[in-house]
Amino acid sequence: MTFFLIGKTLGKYQIVEHIGHGGMAEVYLGEQVQLGRQVAIKILHPFLAEEAGFVSRFQREARIVATLRHPNIVQVFDFDHNDEYGVYYMVMEYIQGATLKERLQAHDIDLDEGVQIAAAIADALDYAHRRGMIHRDIKPANILFTEDQQPVLTDFGIARMVSLTGLTASGAMVGTPAYMAPEIGTGNSATAASDTYSLGVVIYEIVTGHLPFEAEVPMGLVMKHINDPVPLPTRFNPTLPKPLENIILKTLQKKPEARYATAGELATTLRQAMGFDTPLSINGMPLLPASRFGTKPLQLPEHEPLEEELEERLLRSWPPTPAPPPQPETPETEEVSPGILRRRRGILVAVLIVVLALVIGMGWSATGGALPAFIRQWRTGNPDAVSTAEVAEPPTTPTITPVRINTPAPSSTPQPTVNATATALITCVFRAEILRANVTPTDAVVPPGTILRSDITLRNGGECAWPENVHLALSSGDAMGAPNMVSLSPLDVEEQVHVQLYLRAPLEPGDYSTSWEVHLPDGRAISSPIEIAFEVGDLPTLTPTPARETQPTATPLPPLEIAAPVLVEWEADTQRNVWRGALQLAATGGTGTYRFYKDVMRADTEIPEGILTFEWPACSNFPLTIIAASGKDVLLWQGIIDYPDPDGCNR
Repeated sequence: MTFFLIGKTLGKYQIVEHIGHGGMAEVYLGEQVQLGRQVAIKILHPFLAEEAGFVSRFQREARIVATLRHPNIVQVFDFDHNDEYGVYYMVMEYIQGATLKERLQAHDIDLDEGVQIAAAIADALDYAHRRGMIHRDIKPANILFTEDQQPVLTDFGIARMVSLTGLTASGAMVGTPAYMAPEIGTGNSATAASDTYSLGVVIYEIVTGHLPFEAEVPMGLVMKHINDPVPLPTRFNPTLPKPLENIILKTLQKKPEARYATAGELATTLRQAMGFDTPLSINGMPLLPASRFGTKPLQLPEHEPLEEELEERLLRSWPPTPAPPPQPETPETEEVSPGILRRRRGILVAVLIVVLALVIGMGWSATGGALPAFIRQWRTGNPDAVSTAEVAEPPTTPTITPVRINTPAPSSTPQPTVNATATALITCVFRAEILRANVTPTDAVVPPGTILRSDITLRNGGECAWPENVHLALSSGDAMGAPNMVSLSPLDVEEQVHVQLYLRAPLEPGDYSTSWEVHLPDGRAISSPIEIAFEVGDLPTLTPTPARETQPTATPLPPLEIAAPVLVEWEADTQRNVWRGALQLAATGGTGTYRFYKDVMRADTEIPEGILTFEWPACSNFPLTIIAASGKDVLLWQGIIDYPDPDGCNR
C-alpha cells in the first residue's frame, strides 16, 4: 500500500507522497485541491477493519477528535472510508516542523523553552481531558513543531481506537513502555492522570537528557515504572532548580491520586516555578494574539462556531501575556463631596441587604427550614431572640435521597412518599453474549504440551454500558498457563470485544476441560460458561540411550546470540492487499535450549517451535522485535523483514 496510493485521490484529497509509517497507519502528504492546501492523511492499516466493531468505533472516535479546537492540538479536518481501495483514513493539518524527539536528539532545547513546551502540552491535555478525551500515548514523537516553533500534540484518538479492539484484549498494553504510567502496566484503564504521568516522563527527559528508567526489553521498562523509585533529576542535571525537580517528582508518583489533580494545575505550577506569565484563557482555550490566516485577534464567540470559521482560525502560537485593553474615556461630571458619596453608598448597601434578606427568608420559609440567625435577628428586631439551639435547629421535613439500585428490596414497612421531582429508581441489566469461541489447533487430539489458542468474541447484549473492571474469569477447571482473569474494555450496548487465551496442554494423556465466564467487578457472572475441551494423546515413544558418565567442567557457557530470522515461505493476498509469511527463528550459545517471544516475554507471546507466522500490509516491510531466552540469559533482536517482491509493487 505504501507506494500504490501515491497519485491516487481519496474523496477531496490527492495523495502526493509517503512521509511516515507507524504500527497503526501509513502517513501521506496530500493536497485538498479545491482549497489548494496541504494536509496530512493517515491511512489506517487494513487489518484493523477486520476487528469486530472497529468501523463504528473509528467513526465515533474520529468525530470526537475532530471537535477538539486547541492551539496545541493538531486539527483533524475530515475522516472517511474509500470503497475503491478499501481503506479508512483521517485528514489533518500538515505540520512541517521537527518532532520533539528529533529536537531532543539534536540537544537544541534550553530549560526555559523546555518548560514552556511542557506547559503548552499540559494546557492541551487539560482542554481534552475536560471533554472526556484521553490521549494514552504521550511521548516526544507525538509532539510536533510548527514553523514558528509552536508545539502541537498529535495522534489523539488513535490509541483509543486500538484499545477498543482485540489487539489489546489479550493483555497487550496500549502506549509506549518508556513513558507508560504504572497503572497501565498493571492492567488498569488509562485516565487523565495516566496522561499527566507520561507528560512527566517527557519533562524529565527534556530537562535531564535522560529517561528516568531504561531496560533492554519493553516489559523491563514497564516493571521499573511500577516498582522502582524515580531517580532524582538533579542526578543528571545538578543545576536544575529545586522547585522544578519537586514538580517532576510529584508528576511521577506511582499512585494516580498523588499526582496533580489536573493537567491544567501542572501547567500553572510549571509556569509559576519558572516565573512565566500564565496565559489568559476562556474555558481552557488560550486567547491568542493573531490568526494563522489573517491579522485579526482571535475572539471566542458565545456560540459554537461553524466548521468554516474554525478552519480559518489561528491554532498555533505561543500564548503571550495580552496587553491591557484601552480604557474608555470618562465623561466629565460634577464634583461630589466625599460625605455625599459615603451616604449614597450606605443607602445602596442597605437596600441590597433588605432585598437579599427578603428573598432568602421566603426561600427558607417555603422549605420549612430555619432562617439564618442574622436574618431572623433583623426580622424580629431583637438581637437576643436567636439562641445557639435555634441556629442548629434541623428541618422538620425528612430529606429523601434517590438511590440507584439493581433490585429494590421488598418491605412491609410503609415508605415515605417521594414527590414528583424525586428521581425514579433505575434497574440495569448487564449481559455478555458469546458470539464466537474457537480453539486452534482444531485437532481432536493434541500432543502433550501443545500451545492452544482460544479466540473468544463477546458482545454487550445488556441494557447498560459495562462498567470498569469487567473481566473474563476462570470459573472451573485449570487455567493451564493462562491468567485466571483477563480485564475487558468497558463496552457500550451492542459493542464487541475479542479475547485471545493461550493455554498449554498438560503433559499427561487424557481428556481436559476448562470453563470461563464474564464477571462484573463484584464477581457476578453475566455470561454463559465458555467451555474449552480437548484431548491430550499418548506421549511419543522414546528410545532410551545409555547414560554416559561426564566430568563436571568449569568451562563457561558461550554467550547467547540470535540469528537473523529467515523467511521460509510467503504469499501475497491481492484481494485483501496484505502479505503473509513464516519466519524460522534460531539462536546459538547459552544452554542450547531456547524460547522465543514476540515483543514482550509473556506466556501468550511465546513463539511455538521457533516458527513465527504473520500478516502485514502488502508492499510494506515487516518490523519485528524478538526476545530469546536460554537459561538465565535473555537477548533482544530488532529489525525489519523486507517485502520479498518490491518490484511487483511498482507494476
